[in-house]
Amino acid sequence: MSVLHQPLLQDILVHYLFNMALNFIEQNVTKYFNISNQQYSNLTKANEIQHLKSENLFVWKVLEAISSSSNLKNSDVLWSSSEEEFLIRQWIEYTNTHILHVNVGQVSSHVLNELNQFFARQSFLVANRLTIADIFMYYSLISIFKDLSFQSKEKHQHVSRWFNFVQSLPQVRLGNPVVMFSKTPLY
Repeated sequence: MSVLHQPLLQDILVHYLFNMALNFIEQNVTKYFNISNQQYSNLTKANEIQHLKSENLFVWKVLEAISSSSNLKNSDVLWSSSEEEFLIRQWIEYTNTHILHVNVGQVSSHVLNELNQFFARQSFLVANRLTIADIFMYYSLISIFKDLSFQSKEKHQHVSRWFNFVQSLPQVRLGNPVVMFSKTPLY
């Protein structure tokens, strides 16, 4: 294969993998928050039309649909203050820009180190409970954690602890396969 075709193939592969990851996240988030197919369709159309204006429009639209869902009006996963809402939006933005738009190798090293440092001091991304931000982050990291070795999971013990807790909640995992962790220290 000529060198000229490699960047094009790489771009196509990155675009394909990004869309697969985004579709996986969208399916799980819409299932978890019980967003109707019509709402999902409207959000997707809005994102296609506005894509050039804001690559994060879909995330904000999903948040709007979730927060207006009658099933979640008084839910603990939503924010209880404007500060929590800001932090949730900030973490979803982080997920979108640092995980979904980056190749897997870069995510595995840099982002896992950042998250590991964060979870050394915190149990959840926002407040002292599971929120929408944790759910988005969990769905974004499933494919990464699935491919990590036991040694890598142990190296990132704090983010692994958080991930393992979130995946233990059946209402969040939604039938996704359980990512295995070593029960005994390896080192």
